[in-house]
Amino acid sequence: MDKKALIRQCRYYSGQDESPFNDATMDWFWDMERVYVASQGQFTGERDYYEQINGKPYPGIPFDLLMVMFTSWGKTTYSIKDSINDFYKLIDEYLFIANDHCQEDRIPGQ
Repeated sequence: MDKKALIRQCRYYSGQDESPFNDATMDWFWDMERVYVASQGQFTGERDYYEQINGKPYPGIPFDLLMVMFTSWGKTTYSIKDSINDFYKLIDEYLFIANDHCQEDRIPGQ
């Protein structure tokens, strides 16, 4: 998939060199999408662990982008398994903030 097609799947990143946001959470959303596009939409990360713990599916997020987010978030927590609900809340926020122009259950651009 080319870069433009990957960017169309993003809710916050549109190819900028720097985040346009002044909020740590929004900056993180933007950066995770930037990494997803930079990795050409192919990111394994902690896929096996997410599947092992029966991680929640999100039909509105490309799975490789979800893995960018999960892997990055997992590096900041003491026990992924014990705090997975915090990750789900963060992802729900990611989907909710942009729901005025992107449906939560659909990948943008598709």
